[in-house]
Amino acid sequence: MQFSFYLTARMKGLFIFYIFFLTTAGAIAQNTETDSLKKLLPTMPESPARVILLENLSYAYVSASPDTALFYALEGLNLAQKISDKQGEAYCTNALGNVYFNVGDYANALEMYLKSLRMKEALGNQEGAIAVTYFNIVNVYTEQQDYSHALSYLSKTIAIDKKRKDTSGIMFDQYSLASIYLRMNQADSALYYNDEAYRLAEKLDDMNMIGAILNNYAEAYVLKKNYPSAVSYYHQSIAYTLAISDNEVLSANYFGLAKTFDSLRLADSAIYYARKCLLLAQEAPFYRRISESGEYLTNRFAAAKKFDSAFHYQTITIAARDSLYNIEKVKKVQNMKLVEQQREQSVVADQLQLRTRVKLYSASAALVAFLAIVLLMWRNNRQKRKDFELLQVQKAKTEEAMQELKSAQAQLVLKEKMASIGELTAGIAHEIKNPLNFINNFSELNRELLAEMKEERQSPMRDASVEEEIHENISHNLEKIIHHGRRADAIIKNMLEHSRFTSGEKEMVDLNKLAEEYWRIAYHAMQAKTKKAEGGAAQTGIRFETQFDENLYPVNIVPEDIGRVLLNLYNNAMYAVNEKSRVSGTDYKPVVRVSTKKLANSVEISVWDNGSGIPEKIVSKIFQPFFTTKPTGEATGLGLSLSYDIIAKTYGGELTVNTQEGSFTEMVISLPV
Repeated sequence: MQFSFYLTARMKGLFIFYIFFLTTAGAIAQNTETDSLKKLLPTMPESPARVILLENLSYAYVSASPDTALFYALEGLNLAQKISDKQGEAYCTNALGNVYFNVGDYANALEMYLKSLRMKEALGNQEGAIAVTYFNIVNVYTEQQDYSHALSYLSKTIAIDKKRKDTSGIMFDQYSLASIYLRMNQADSALYYNDEAYRLAEKLDDMNMIGAILNNYAEAYVLKKNYPSAVSYYHQSIAYTLAISDNEVLSANYFGLAKTFDSLRLADSAIYYARKCLLLAQEAPFYRRISESGEYLTNRFAAAKKFDSAFHYQTITIAARDSLYNIEKVKKVQNMKLVEQQREQSVVADQLQLRTRVKLYSASAALVAFLAIVLLMWRNNRQKRKDFELLQVQKAKTEEAMQELKSAQAQLVLKEKMASIGELTAGIAHEIKNPLNFINNFSELNRELLAEMKEERQSPMRDASVEEEIHENISHNLEKIIHHGRRADAIIKNMLEHSRFTSGEKEMVDLNKLAEEYWRIAYHAMQAKTKKAEGGAAQTGIRFETQFDENLYPVNIVPEDIGRVLLNLYNNAMYAVNEKSRVSGTDYKPVVRVSTKKLANSVEISVWDNGSGIPEKIVSKIFQPFFTTKPTGEATGLGLSLSYDIIAKTYGGELTVNTQEGSFTEMVISLPV
């Protein structure tokens, strides 16, 4: 399929602002619009607008009359050079490339496109025009079957079109990708990009492109040997191309149907559509399509031994090829003129450069320049030595600063670990203090009861029932003392049990029990801290909820590791809800919920709170070392960083966050099993 229509469609939008007559709708190649352009030509003075008019006339004739198209492109180029219109010169050079491309002279077409590209790049602010030239170069490499270069330039086109959000350009890019993959016999890839081109064409309501895209579908299904689908798409494309008089694509559809019916061994149908293609191509004329269909009919009738018909179509084929040859000769002559103009310009430039060089390099000036260069080199060398020495000093200072930074980081890590130990110590102390308070209180009460019993025995009004009551109270208090003593003993044993964790040995642990145990430690530590800060009784008011999976199996971990992570997450959760309590009033009910869940290949521990949440803009930073949302002095910013390292590096798990600012935060530990 020829690309002249699509080149015209892409380029047309770039020129509308130059001349008022391009505001009418429809394809530029239509006869009525071509006539209107020609009528304007005698009235148009020598100006950039006339250059653009000549260039558009070249586009209008590029499919129907390459000779005429070449004439207008050269006239526009000469005028642009005469009036120093660099932009018009670049565009007319591109138009010349399109003429050469349309007649099959791909070498000269590529030369013109590359020359136009350099001009546009030199002008600047020409992204849209550069994308069009890239697109033209893609078509040349596609016809030359150099698909790697074609895809390389097309990637540049796509990048510009996406940057400019040029939906129409992107549609052409996707269509071109599909066409390239068709040439490479990769039907599936072609269908993928053709689908995207079709979607954009429908979105843009681009009736001119839908017919061509449907033709691509048909060609893809021919490659896949799905001939019924191919025939269906050819006919759909024919309906669109007939509606807009797109004879170029229409002739491609007819020839495609001829080849398809030939593959199905339906000779009559194949010959019928080959003849339709030939007649339509002769009207245009499309010489390459005439040559293709004529050659096909020649071979078919020769095989059927209908030599009169074969000779007839062979004559048509030879005439079409001869026309192409004549156009080729005209094209080569014009190209030689362009090359000669370039050579003359180069000679003039060389002569001017030679005169300038003679003046510049006179004997006295050369000596002065040499001395200046030597002096400059000496100063530069001296400065480089100074810079190197300064760099060495700065390097030494940098290394010293790095050592100090590493030392400070180590101290901060140690501080964070000590803070964790402090939290544990506060929780443990609170746990032990509670039963000890009971023991002390009941012991004091017994001492008072014994003194009261002694007084009763010494009293002249001694009452045995009173002594019995005191005795029962003492016995009851002793039971309480024993109970709380055992409770303290159990706590101490439990803490001794935890002291084994420092060995770093893994063991099978009940995560439900571990999560609840460390919550109690964290909660008591928070109470102790609050009481100390406020100088009175702690009033945290936090409701602790659990949603434990009863089917959770023991996990092989170091309890102290996971306990340290849980302790940090609990502390953060309680801090968040306490901070929210300060500003929310009595209606707010702080809640911290821990849950566990058994999955196929892992277990999860979730710590959820209804605190103030984490702002979205800093969520990605919370696991970074030294990053903290707490006020300066309240945290090191290493808690979550160390927790993340324990879960990810030690256990190969994940520590993730799910949060909504002002509503909640959920930290999820995932451990593989």
